[in-house]
Amino acid sequence: MILFTLLPEIVAFLQFVMISVQETPFGPVLVALQFALFGLLALTRPGELLQTIIRWWPLMLLQILALASSFWSSVPDMTARYAAQALYTTLSALFLARLLGPRKFLIILTCSAFTFCVLSMLYGRQGSSFHNTVLIGLTGSKNQMAFEALMLLMAAISTLMLSRLSPLVRWIAILAVPFAMYLLIATESSTALVLGIVGSLLVIGCRFAERFSPGGRLGAVLMGFAILTPMTLLLPEINAGVDHFLFDTLNKDPTLTGRTQLWDRADDLIARRPVVGWGFQAIWMGDSEDTIALRRLTNIEDGRVFNFHQQWRQIGVDTGWLGILIYALTAIVAIFAGFRQFLLRPSVPTSFYFVTFTLLVARSFVEIILATFSIHAIVFYAAAVFMIAVNQEAPQPAPQRLQAPVLRGPLAQARMRAGMRRT
Repeated sequence: MILFTLLPEIVAFLQFVMISVQETPFGPVLVALQFALFGLLALTRPGELLQTIIRWWPLMLLQILALASSFWSSVPDMTARYAAQALYTTLSALFLARLLGPRKFLIILTCSAFTFCVLSMLYGRQGSSFHNTVLIGLTGSKNQMAFEALMLLMAAISTLMLSRLSPLVRWIAILAVPFAMYLLIATESSTALVLGIVGSLLVIGCRFAERFSPGGRLGAVLMGFAILTPMTLLLPEINAGVDHFLFDTLNKDPTLTGRTQLWDRADDLIARRPVVGWGFQAIWMGDSEDTIALRRLTNIEDGRVFNFHQQWRQIGVDTGWLGILIYALTAIVAIFAGFRQFLLRPSVPTSFYFVTFTLLVARSFVEIILATFSIHAIVFYAAAVFMIAVNQEAPQPAPQRLQAPVLRGPLAQARMRAGMRRT
C-alpha cells in the first residue's frame, strides 16, 4: 500500500536519474527500464494519464507535428521512431508534473540531480576541454555535466528556501550547493557558470520579492527596465566588450566550436523547405547529398548522435516555420504565465520554474534543450505546466472566532436579566 502511494515519487526519482545518463553501454537497458516504470505508473493511474492528455495536449503539438513529419521524411521509419521517443519524453514530463505538483517535483529533482552528480563523480569518466581533460561522468560532454551541476545548484538553493523540509532532504540540499559549485568550476564551462550565478541570484531575488505587494513587485520590474533601457544606446560597445570577454578572456572559439558553420547550413536547409521542414531528424540520417555533406562537415559517422546545436534552427530544419511557431508560442505563453504568477501569487517552486524555464529558452539559442530522453526536456515541459496551470492549492479559509449564541425571545431575555442581577 505504501509502495502504491509513493509510486509517482519513486518513478520520478529513478527516471530523472536514468534519463540523465548518456553513457552508451547503459543506454538500451535504461531506456527499457524507463518504459517499464512509465507503463507501471500508467496502468495504476489510467484516469490521471487520460486527464493529462486531455488537459495538456497543446504542449505536445510540437512532438505530434514531428510524428506527422514521417509522411514527408526521406527516412519515414527513423523519423517515426525518434518522434515517438520525443512524444514519450514530453508526455512523461506532463504526467509526472500532474501527479507530483510543484513542491514534490522540485524536491525530487534536487535529490535525483544530487544522486546523478555523485554517481558521475564516482564513475570518473574524463572528456576533453580547452586546457586539459575534465569530468564528464555519465553524460556525453563537459557541457552536459556542467548543466547538470547548474540545475542542481538552482534546485538545491530553491529547496533550502522551502518550509517543512525533512532533515534528510535539507542535508542533501545543503551538501548539494558546494558540490554543484565545485562541478561548475571543475568542468570549465563558462556559460554554465555564468548562468548558474545569474539563475541562483534570480531565484533568491524572487524569494525576497515575495515580501512585496503585487504592485511593489511590478514597480521593481518596471524600475529595472527603466534603468536598463538607456543602455540600449551602448549596444555596440556592449557587444564589443562581450566579444572581448568571450574570445580573449575565456578563450572561446569565434565560431563557437564550429556552431556558426552548422547554423549557416541549417539556414540554407530551412530556406529550401520553409513550411514543414525535412522531417524529424531526417536530415541527419539517410543517404541524401545533404546528409553526406553534413557528416563530412562535422566529421561524424552516425548522424543520430548529432544536431545543429541550436534549438530554433533544429526545429526549423525538422518541421519548418510551423514547428518554430509552435515552439515560440509555447515559450511565450509559459513565460507570460510564470511572470503573472510571480506578480500575483509567487512561491519558491513557481519562481524556480519561472527562472529555470527562462534560462532554458535563453540557452536554446546556442544549444539543444528538447532532445529525446533529456532531463532538460522533462524540466522544460514540467515547468510550463506549473506556470500555466491555475494555482492547484486552494487557499485555506481564515479561521473564524467562535461567538456565544445569542438568546432571543422574552423568556430568554428575562433569564439573562436575572443572571446579571445576581452577579
